Amino acid sequence: MRKKLIILIMILSMVNFLFGGGEWYNYYRDGLKEMKQENWENAAELFRKAVFGNPKDNHKVRTYGMHFIKYFAHRELGICLYNLGDMEGARRELQLSLNQEPTPRAKQYLNMANSGSTVIPGTRTRPETTPVIIPEVKKPVERPVTETSPSPKIRRDIKVKLVGERMGVAVLPFENKGASRDLGEIVLDKMITALVNQERFKVMERSQLDKILAEQSLGASGVLDAETAAEIGKGIGVDGIIIGSVAATASGAISVDARVIDTESAAIIVAQDIYSKNSDAPSVKNSIENLAMKITEELPLVEGYIIQSDGSKLVLDNGRNKGLKKGMKCIVYKEGGEIKHPITGEILGKETVILAEILITDAFDKYCVAKSLKSEGGPISVGDKFLTK
Repeated sequence: MRKKLIILIMILSMVNFLFGGGEWYNYYRDGLKEMKQENWENAAELFRKAVFGNPKDNHKVRTYGMHFIKYFAHRELGICLYNLGDMEGARRELQLSLNQEPTPRAKQYLNMANSGSTVIPGTRTRPETTPVIIPEVKKPVERPVTETSPSPKIRRDIKVKLVGERMGVAVLPFENKGASRDLGEIVLDKMITALVNQERFKVMERSQLDKILAEQSLGASGVLDAETAAEIGKGIGVDGIIIGSVAATASGAISVDARVIDTESAAIIVAQDIYSKNSDAPSVKNSIENLAMKITEELPLVEGYIIQSDGSKLVLDNGRNKGLKKGMKCIVYKEGGEIKHPITGEILGKETVILAEILITDAFDKYCVAKSLKSEGGPISVGDKFLTK
């Protein structure tokens, strides 16, 4: 009996030690903050504590009351271990995350860990004697995950049928906040290249953009509000315009903020940022690639069906749970007959008829409401398919 009591006291002590500073979602939130600063050991320790309190990765998990967050503690722990050079541990955590809730990001880092990709040097780690500071429990804030290591193209994980044109975007010069002009130019060029390499968007080439802006006597100093940016985007014929700012510190650290403006509504549909301790070329390139990937993840390729069609009002069978949001555009299409190889008889695919381009006007958890922007191939009916542009 005494032995059982001692064991119980030890277990309670361990739980108190692990969770005395807050709930699992606080550890997860603080782990993301440490991750953003590239404090990989601090972040890994916090993610381990989060996993102890909630061991399952999930796209939507309740923290308390009606508050929900995206929760990928195993995945983020795996990324931390990858950056610390623990490939075996990284593979274990990333595979566990994929088994629980598959994401392109977990698969990408698992591929890098399996291929033996090296970690970019210069990451800061915490000495063993430095204590982990757990703040008091506060209302958790759902924030997008921040990456600080190389990111491959995401197209390899897209399993949807590509129909029509991709979303057209143009990147305007970023507002300079203490950064050198050369750094601003580098960030702009790297952003365009990184977005092209994502193979998600139709990106306007910079020289072409500069020429159009000059012809239309449109300034692009980088200091623009959303409405002005939307007007410029409409004038040059793109779906989204990307604006932002570059800030630098005396120590050489930089931060880049980017916003994607829908040219139809002038609404900000994506807002993301990155931080880098260094402003050397490899660090800037790596950070901008991660920023481009974060933007891409916020505008996923999602397919589904039209479940209501009432005049100008359309209802789609997917919503925020799949990443859809107000301001996103979709292609509505109808599939026709099969396309068969005349020699081998292999079914190569199906004919597609594009019906219209639509704009999501309201996004709910499991469905969206949209309106037609441009009709092309006939009326839209229940059962027709849609794909985000």
